[in-house]
Amino acid sequence: MAEDGDSDWVRLNVGGTMYETTRTTLANLKSQFLDRLLAEDSGFSRPADGVYKIDRDPEVFRVLLNFGRHGQLLLNSHVTADMLEADADFYILGQHVRSAIDALSEDPGADNARKYFEAKKAMRKRNHLHTTPSVKN
Repeated sequence: MAEDGDSDWVRLNVGGTMYETTRTTLANLKSQFLDRLLAEDSGFSRPADGVYKIDRDPEVFRVLLNFGRHGQLLLNSHVTADMLEADADFYILGQHVRSAIDALSEDPGADNARKYFEAKKAMRKRNHLHTTPSVKN
């Protein structure tokens, strides 16, 4: 691992967006690609600047990275299930991540992340309206 005492931290530039995360978070994805890239015995040279560069969509990576942190797909309005499936193949992700993506793909009400994101936002807003205490004067 790194020799600077921050050996659990990794810097990644994915599609021009810089991410700093822990090896533990990345390991939670069970990605054969990332595991091999970061392994000391991988045969790959460590980048001189310490930043691993990956030519993939940064928004999709953000969703996957948050899955590694939280164990669920926290979608945004720019990422579709098809995009997640493509990157699951690229990163060779573990079955638990693929199962979550498959569940999203099979949900007709969430055929893309935008619909899902908007529905969740509307639900939170409705719930907030119902839980706001009334003020009596």
